[in-house]
Amino acid sequence: MVSGDRARSPAPGAAKAAPVTADNLVLRTWLHNRGENTRRAYERDARELLAHAGKSLAEIVLADLQAWYDSMADASDATRRRKLSAAKSLLAYAAGTGVLSHNAGAAFRLERGRDTLNERILTREQVLAMIEAEMEPRKRALLDVLYRMGLRISEACALRWRDVTRRQQGGVASVFGKGNKTRAVQVPAKLYKQLVALRVDNGPDAPVVPGHDGRPLSHDAAHRIVKRAARRAGLSGAVSAHWLRHAHASHALDNNAPVHVVQATLGHASLATTTRYSHVREGDGSANYLD
Repeated sequence: MVSGDRARSPAPGAAKAAPVTADNLVLRTWLHNRGENTRRAYERDARELLAHAGKSLAEIVLADLQAWYDSMADASDATRRRKLSAAKSLLAYAAGTGVLSHNAGAAFRLERGRDTLNERILTREQVLAMIEAEMEPRKRALLDVLYRMGLRISEACALRWRDVTRRQQGGVASVFGKGNKTRAVQVPAKLYKQLVALRVDNGPDAPVVPGHDGRPLSHDAAHRIVKRAARRAGLSGAVSAHWLRHAHASHALDNNAPVHVVQATLGHASLATTTRYSHVREGDGSANYLD
């Protein structure tokens, strides 16, 4: 069971780091070998729980989880579920490794929420309006990469020219994504030419989508580019880079792309995740397929 929270004194001249407390050691081993974005989000959620409860990890009980969850009433259902999932994962890990004597999260059950994915899928016309209204080539390239390649914002920002191989028609990008998995994603010929035209550094580590200074584009800067493009197109302020990924999946399936191809492109672990993007077209229904 986790006990003392006594911190060690840092060595003289050493860089200031988080105190080596019992809770920090558990967090460090729980987060070990996870992707950077997952690690950052999970740690933020775990520390938020601890701060809300005002207790160490060993003292967390079911009532603390319930109170924390209830305190997020103004957040979206997806956000609350994501945060709770992180907390439950941490508690299960700590109990499973014998660090904690009990798993306070095991008894917390959530009913399946309403699927609101359809509310976050833009039409092709809306996506093209976002892209075509962007006059700056570098920013327009980012929007095209997010939509035409279906990348996550972190994947687009991390893409380097060493990851891209030229093909007779366009190219292929080796994308290192969620779950520390690498997948091959096609770069359409038109988009490939667009990206090559932006390239000013021929080094292998040059970013495929550079920032204004030629260095890798930050997540925050990429987020702002998408938000401004959506605003210019008269779209909801809720639109984010991930909506372009949703649009890629939905539009590809609408155009009869095989579901396993879309799954491989997006890097979905489950085919069920990909099929969520299939939706009934207006005027269509299963009755049309009966004798």
